[in-house]
Order: sequence, then C-alpha cells, then structure tokens
Amino acid sequence: MASTGKRKNSSGEETRSRIIDATLTTLKTEGIVGTSARNIAKAGDFNQALVFYHFGSVDELVIAAVADMSRTRLENYRPRLEAVTTLTEMVAVARELHVEDVRDDNMKVLTQAFAGAVGNPDVGPKLYAELDPWSDLVGETVERVLADVPAAAAIDKAQIAQAVSSLFLGIELLDGLDSTRSNADALLETLEGLSRLLELVLQMPGLQGLAKSGS
Repeated sequence: MASTGKRKNSSGEETRSRIIDATLTTLKTEGIVGTSARNIAKAGDFNQALVFYHFGSVDELVIAAVADMSRTRLENYRPRLEAVTTLTEMVAVARELHVEDVRDDNMKVLTQAFAGAVGNPDVGPKLYAELDPWSDLVGETVERVLADVPAAAAIDKAQIAQAVSSLFLGIELLDGLDSTRSNADALLETLEGLSRLLELVLQMPGLQGLAKSGS
C-alpha cells in the first residue's frame, strides 16, 4: 500500500510540473490576458479541470509558475554569486543572468505576471514575496564582498541588496520594451563602471579612517 501511495504522489508531482510548464509557455506566448485554464490546458495537452484540481485557480497557478521559475534561476545562479569576490564580478554575473533571461523569455513571464497582479491585493503580495530569496542572496553576496572594507561598515547592506535587486528587475522589465535590446546592455556597462568606482572609493584611506573613528 505504501508503494502505491508513493506512485500516486509521484504522478501528482509530475502532473503539477506539467501544468506549471504549460503555464510558463502560455505566459510567454499569449501574455497574461491569454493565460486562461483553457489555453494552459491546450498548451500542455491535458484537461483544464486539472488546473483547478491541483492549484485552485489560475491566479494561484501563475504564482506557482513564477515561484518555480524563480527557484530554478536561483539554484542556477547561487553558486556563481557565492563565488564572486568583488562588486564588479557581481555585476558581471547579473549580465550573465540578463543574457539567459532574454534567451529563455523569463522576463516575459515576470512582466506578464506582474501586469496581471496590479490592483489585485491577493496576488500582488504573493508575487512580490517570490523576489525575497533573490534579495536575500544578493544581500549575502554584498555582505561577503564588503566584509573586509572598513568604510562599508556604515552602509546598510540590506538596503543595498534591495536596491540592487530592484534596479536589476527594472532593467529587465524595461528591456522587454526596447526592440533593439541595447538599452539594458548600456545600463549594465554603466553599472560595471560604477561598481569599479565604488570599490576604489571604499578603499580610500580617508574613508577607512572615518569608518574606524565612527565605530
């Protein structure tokens, strides 16, 4: 009996994964307006009743799909961010993420999901919460990179992490509106330059002495 239960559970997880994959495909091809149970079922070749059986509603399914995509991206990039030692390297990893997001249409999923969440007090906060793991990872990276910089002691690293995450998301969202795809590249190049400048400033002896006197 136990093995039968495990098979049923495995089958259920496979079905949920299939539905989520179909939802991501639908968001990319049809947008949020066309992301209905019927279109999702059509994309995945299954009965649309499964959407409601496994997720309760299309809104909850969209949230689950965004969470799944975000988790996959996070698992992919965690080792890369954990390996960086400078702010400049951190921006370089962000550029890699941007290139892959464009290639895989991940930003289409986020922009469409966020568009559907505007004005929805139930969906909006849940989607926003899916960004928290990214902010946490960025925060950990900033904390580690600046750990040996005395002048960085007075900086609120949690706020920096939030600002970096928001800035990167903004670049990604705006890039979807730019047919040339050149604006995001230019902004990322600017960020690389600013990160190098900030690293130099934080290493200035005067600032280091100021940080020590204020501690």
